[in-house]
Amino acid sequence: MTGLVRKATLLTACGMLVAAAVMAGVPSPINSTKPSYIDVVGTNSGVPDPYGTFTIVVRDLGSNPIANSQVVLDFLACTDMNLCGDAVAGQTLDCPTRTVRGFTDGTGSITFTVVGAAKNLGAAAGPGAGCVNILADGVSLIHATATEIDENGAISTNGVEVTDLSAWLKDLGTGFYFGRSDFNHLGSVDIVDLSVWLGRLGTGQSASGCLSNIYCL
Repeated sequence: MTGLVRKATLLTACGMLVAAAVMAGVPSPINSTKPSYIDVVGTNSGVPDPYGTFTIVVRDLGSNPIANSQVVLDFLACTDMNLCGDAVAGQTLDCPTRTVRGFTDGTGSITFTVVGAAKNLGAAAGPGAGCVNILADGVSLIHATATEIDENGAISTNGVEVTDLSAWLKDLGTGFYFGRSDFNHLGSVDIVDLSVWLGRLGTGQSASGCLSNIYCL
């Protein structure tokens, strides 16, 4: 019996080692660093507004960083906004699939800035929270909420300017939640979000919107 117990213990240990080896390199949603909100921004003469810059770190179940992992930001469910047709350096834009993607570096990190605009002329239909599916090597890390500093640039005036305020105020007046207008990332649309928007207007860093004024459909 002792021999059988030893064999069983050895087989169990081997199985655990094999399982660990298989799971190594598989992205872990729990251990990876990812945003719960993505601020979609404009540009200033073609330079993306740094306010929208964020970093994702992909790690496996052992919290080891995964190099050369393909990270995809899937905006397909964000029906109230369009991505800018101008690709940002270091990122791959695919208009038909409404995705932005890239590969992690040796530390498992990748930095994005997403340029685009909403299609909101005032209380327009759109998703609430979690319309952006962030994936690493096909594994969903989180469904993030997308805010759009330029509320109407995809269908009206390109860039962040005063007409965006009118659209935001109509969102506020409905009493419903629109992720696009939750600029302070607190899960509601209220007057505090306005102060954040006014700050972005004042910087002028999203004033140009999409430089080409061409948005993905």
